[in-house]
Amino acid sequence: MGRILILDDDPLVLQSVDRVLKKQGYLTQVARNAQEAIEKAAQEPFDLVISDIRMPGKNGVEAVREMRKLFDEKVKKDIPIVFITGYAEMSDQLKAEQLGEVILKPFDVARLIMTVREYL
Repeated sequence: MGRILILDDDPLVLQSVDRVLKKQGYLTQVARNAQEAIEKAAQEPFDLVISDIRMPGKNGVEAVREMRKLFDEKVKKDIPIVFITGYAEMSDQLKAEQLGEVILKPFDVARLIMTVREYL
């Protein structure tokens, strides 16, 4: 089953996405901020990253760009990215769409699961 890194500064979203994906049999790691996510990405490869866009400090788009560099150095493959966001400004959303898929909050759990299955 796929290894998924979940990045969100909202503890409720982080917990609910983590719980849903674990019930589906995925191996998950959670990160509460960009730096924590980047550190986890440096330690182990993931098959998919789910990230919020708007967070304090470094946003999800910036974090994903840094993680992609780490993944390229380690595993030489393009890791799929799914952004979940409720507050993204249009420019942030366009940048995110260049890197991966964007799902708006509040999101439908069935759609999230379907999207994850498509990538893994």
